[in-house]
Amino acid sequence: MGSVLDFGAKGDGISDDTIAIQHAVEKSGGDILFPKGSYLITKPIRVMLGNTGPHGFRSEGGTARVLMKGAGPAFQIIGTHQKSALPEHISNSLWLKERMPLFQDLEITGDHPEADGISCEGSMQPTFKSLLIRKCRNAIHLRIRDRNVIISDCHIFDNSGIGIFMDKINLHQINITGNHISYCKRGGIVVRESEIRNIQIVGNDIEYNFDPLESDSNDILFDCRKGTVREGTIVGNTIQAKGSPGGANIRFLGVGKDNPNAVGLLAISGNLIGSQETAIHINAGRSIVISGNSIYSGYHHSLLLEDSEHLVIGSNSIDHNPEYKGNSTDAIVVSGCRNIQFTGNIVQHTRPAEIPVEATMAILNSTNVQISSCQFHQMRKRGILLNSSTMVRVNGCIFTSEKEQVDFITSVDVDEKSKKVMLSDNFFAKGKKGNFNLPMHAGQATNNISSAD
Repeated sequence: MGSVLDFGAKGDGISDDTIAIQHAVEKSGGDILFPKGSYLITKPIRVMLGNTGPHGFRSEGGTARVLMKGAGPAFQIIGTHQKSALPEHISNSLWLKERMPLFQDLEITGDHPEADGISCEGSMQPTFKSLLIRKCRNAIHLRIRDRNVIISDCHIFDNSGIGIFMDKINLHQINITGNHISYCKRGGIVVRESEIRNIQIVGNDIEYNFDPLESDSNDILFDCRKGTVREGTIVGNTIQAKGSPGGANIRFLGVGKDNPNAVGLLAISGNLIGSQETAIHINAGRSIVISGNSIYSGYHHSLLLEDSEHLVIGSNSIDHNPEYKGNSTDAIVVSGCRNIQFTGNIVQHTRPAEIPVEATMAILNSTNVQISSCQFHQMRKRGILLNSSTMVRVNGCIFTSEKEQVDFITSVDVDEKSKKVMLSDNFFAKGKKGNFNLPMHAGQATNNISSAD
C-alpha cells in the first residue's frame, strides 16, 4: 500500500499535489491510498496500466477529496487492450499489469470549466465503486475501447456535462447499478457514435439531468445515428426530470426510417419514468420491449415512437396523479412504424393537455399494429386516431370519457386512407361522431358495445 502522503502530497486543499500523486502512481506498486484531506491537482493524473501494473485508488471511508483545478480528467486511465473479452484475447501481461483498475470510496470535484472526473480507454474490467463525482464537466468518460465495465453505488451529481459518457467507443459488457445520477446538464447516461453490446442499467436513481436553457436534454440517450447499441436492459430505475425544450427521459435515435436496426434488442421494464416533455422517444429502433413501467407526466408525450419496427409495449401504467398540479398531455404517437404490439396498458388522463392534440393515441402511416386488452380513460378528443395506416386491430379494449368533455369526438376515428382495420369486442365511449368512425371500405367492426349503455 502506498499513501500519497509518503510521496509528498499535502492534502491541505492549497498545495499543488499533482506531482506527488503522479509519483505515487508510478512508484507505489499499485494500491494508492488517499488519507483524509483535500488534494488539489492541476493536471490529469495519468495511469499507464501497461507500465505501472494494476492499480486501485481509494480513501479511508470516503474521507478524501481530489480537487481538479485544471482542464481534462482528474484521472486518465490508459490501457493497451484492443481486442474482445474472449479469454483467448486477453494476454498474460494484461492479467498481470492491467486488469481491473479500481476506484473506490473517493470524491472527485471539478474546479475548472473543462475538468472531468475519470477518463478510461483501452482497459479490461475497470471498476468504479462508491465514488462522489461532482462539479465536473463529464463525470466518467469511456473512450475508444473498454471491456467489462462496472459502475456501482456512485453519486454522480451536479456536473455541467454528462454523468456517464460512452463516447466513440467500442464497449461490450457494462453494468451501471445502484447509482444516483442527477443534475448533469447534458445528460445522465449518454452513448454517442459507439458500438455498445450488453449494457445493463439497473436500480439507479437518474433524475433532473436537463438544462432548461438548451434543447434535447435526456436522462438516458442512445444516439446511434452513427454507431449501434444492442442487447441491453433499463430495469428498475427512477428516471425523472423537469420539462425542458425537446427533452426526454429516455431517447433512442437510430439511423433513420429506412434502417431501424442500429438501436434495439433492448428492454425498458419496471421503471418509474416521467416529468419531462417526452417520457420515452424511440426513432428508428428495432426489437424493443417497454413493459411494466409507471409512466407519468409526459408533458407532451408519454410515448413518441417513430420509424421503428417490432416494438412490444405491454402492461404499463400511463397516468398523471391528480395531486400533481399543472397540465400534462401524455399523448401516445406511433408514426411510420410496423409490427407493433400494444397490450394490457391503462392510459388515464387526469389533467388538461399542455399542447393541442387530436387523440390520446395516434397511429400514423403505420402497419401491422395490434392494440388489445387496453383501457383508455378520460380521453382527449379521440381515444385512437388512425391516419394512413393498414392492418390495424383494436380488440378487447375499454374506452371511457367524462360527461363534461364537450370536445370529445369518438373512441376510434379512422380516416379515408386507412384500410384493413378491425374493431372487435370493445367497450366504446360515445362522442360527437358516435362510438367510432370507420369508413365502410376501411375495415369491419364486430361485437362492440357502448360503455355508456
